Amino acid sequence: MRSVSSLTRRDVLGMAAALLPVIACTPDVTTAAPSVIDAIPDDAVVITNDAVLVRVERIPALRPVDGAVVLLAARVILIRTGMETFRALSAECPHSGCGVSVIDKPRLICPCHGSEFDFRGDRLAGPAPTGLRVLRADFDAAAGVLQVARSSAPQLRPNSSRA
Repeated sequence: MRSVSSLTRRDVLGMAAALLPVIACTPDVTTAAPSVIDAIPDDAVVITNDAVLVRVERIPALRPVDGAVVLLAARVILIRTGMETFRALSAECPHSGCGVSVIDKPRLICPCHGSEFDFRGDRLAGPAPTGLRVLRADFDAAAGVLQVARSSAPQLRPNSSRA
């Protein structure tokens, strides 16, 4: 690596260009809700061909009513609507297919172009033409497991944000 004094304008622009995709698709952790940046334990989510299974008690963000978490690997957003009720939404922004990955209560935000949605999935602002798709979710209170139908989960575009 060159010393700072020997870097050319081309070197600096190249480094800035390499970082741009990371910066553009990373939520602002100073304003993001804790559920966006909290680590999710490995045993909390199982993704199968048919469903996404979530052990709710293993995800702190889902413990309170109105708690929410984005599971981009599973392509879903989960919101606790009551003690035993949940809403599952598609994490695919209807504008260009990026991953909606920022929770700023009571809004869900797509970091790619700024579309905003409420916790029902309805569009609030931005270029998205519609709201987020509601996915089928069934909660087994005795087992503490939320099952989201995998067949209803969308495919995110390759350049979608990752969280």
